[in-house]
Amino acid sequence: MDNYDLQVDIGKGIFLEYDQELLIRKFHLEANEQYLYLTYLNTPCRIDRSDGGIEEYIQGVWKACRSYSTVMTIYDLLCYHKGEIAPALSGQWCAVGNFVVTGVTNTETFTKKYAAKLDGHIEELRAAAKSLGGVLLERMAGADVTCRIPVTSFFPVLLQFWEGDDEFAPKLMLLWDRNTDKIMHFETTFYLQGDLLERLWNSMKK
Repeated sequence: MDNYDLQVDIGKGIFLEYDQELLIRKFHLEANEQYLYLTYLNTPCRIDRSDGGIEEYIQGVWKACRSYSTVMTIYDLLCYHKGEIAPALSGQWCAVGNFVVTGVTNTETFTKKYAAKLDGHIEELRAAAKSLGGVLLERMAGADVTCRIPVTSFFPVLLQFWEGDDEFAPKLMLLWDRNTDKIMHFETTFYLQGDLLERLWNSMKK
């Protein structure tokens, strides 16, 4: 068992410390005696109420999810906020640096490798974004693709992509609701970003 696998099991135990009935009410989750249900990046998921394990519904079968980025993002989205009522979205999009006081103010270095892969594949990108539940929007800031992607039913992100030309390299950005710091830890934005972009790329390769 590597360190990431170990952290997944630690996360399961921490999740079990939370009031599950509160989470159900707070985020309007479907549930029964055995599972809590939610959709994550357009994939049905369920959390075992007895051991905290997360499963994904893939090709008609429930399969245990051991992806560190996936499980930690789901746990954080459900458990980070401590109030009785889910935090409201502001409806305003911003970069990570707008709501985090840290030396890291953008994620351009991380997204650059994906931007290069996506260049010249606009239609495939649009189709892949839709496969994640994304809704294509009118162009913003001159982006060739602007898409609102629901991470869960209560938390979306905004993906923007500009194709490269003779003067500028291709550019990929994820924008976040200005209240994201009330919804998840800053570190989780990196887990989520990596998970989303990897799923997007895998969808494009199919």
